[in-house]
Amino acid sequence: MDLGKKKSVVCIYVYPWDGEKEIPSHELLRRAVGRYLGREIRDCTVCRKEEHDKPYIEELLDVHFSISHSGGYWACAVCDAEVGLDLQEVRTAREEKVARRFFHPAEIAWLEEHGFDEFSRLWAYKESYVKYTGAGLRDGLDYFSVVDGDLEVCQQEIPFREGFYMVVTTEKRVTVSLSDNNEKAP
Repeated sequence: MDLGKKKSVVCIYVYPWDGEKEIPSHELLRRAVGRYLGREIRDCTVCRKEEHDKPYIEELLDVHFSISHSGGYWACAVCDAEVGLDLQEVRTAREEKVARRFFHPAEIAWLEEHGFDEFSRLWAYKESYVKYTGAGLRDGLDYFSVVDGDLEVCQQEIPFREGFYMVVTTEKRVTVSLSDNNEKAP
């Protein structure tokens, strides 16, 4: 069944990844989009209108994607509408200091109440949102909050592996299909 042809389905493809050493990211993107469309993709030119704009595929303007990599994994969400994805390995390193410097005051208060060990979870929600909007990290992360319910998007936490958070952001709630490739990509 080709889930990629159904509306309101986000397909997430995950591969083990060691950076650009074995398989370049653009090659994995080509494979993920091909799986989504149910056909081989030969040309997959990634473009941006401006230097910091959200990337798109020149040959497939109706296909939207978001890429993330963390902790030895590469992930790509593909959909027929705007999408943001973040995969975040849980790490411990000055969470409180980083949160106080870069997060919205409401998120700092939330972390003070729930514990700074939730930092990686909030980071995944925030980065998924800025990938969805196309803003990236250039405008910072303190101008919006993912904990107060004011964002006019749907964010879904996707179960992945112990020690990781995966969050997808879309305009409205969607079905998510996760394809986790445990072996090296062919």
